[in-house]
Amino acid sequence: MVFLTSVNAVRNRGPDRFWRKAMYLRLAWHYYGRKRNCFSIAVRYVHRALRYSTWSRALRRQNARELFMIRINAACREHGIEYHTFLNGLAKEDISLNRKVLADIAIYEPRTFQSLAELAKQNHQQMGITEKGLEKPPPGVFLRTML
Repeated sequence: MVFLTSVNAVRNRGPDRFWRKAMYLRLAWHYYGRKRNCFSIAVRYVHRALRYSTWSRALRRQNARELFMIRINAACREHGIEYHTFLNGLAKEDISLNRKVLADIAIYEPRTFQSLAELAKQNHQQMGITEKGLEKPPPGVFLRTML
């Protein structure tokens, strides 16, 4: 919009206010009652929802990482090696796979994971580090490798 006098330019706030309200009401379309239609109430609930969604994205990443660690740890115990020993052995062998890939390999490709576990074990044996426990599974426990 072009104004020829500065008085009109100062008084005009432009279409920004309309579009800002429209944005918040568009984000609140699925709420019930006045939270949906009343701008001043919708703003509060939209801000709260956006805050929760931001927090939930971080929480989802944290939960996924914990799940990957649990899956890798379970597969490591099946092959008689501890989680940290396994990761350190892979790092020393210059095998850089993230936890998500390792968890997928542990589930869908157990033989590949077994070979990775053997590499990690060999590395620790070469370094002279002894593994404490977990060489044999407890009595009465059957592992995938036994089948």
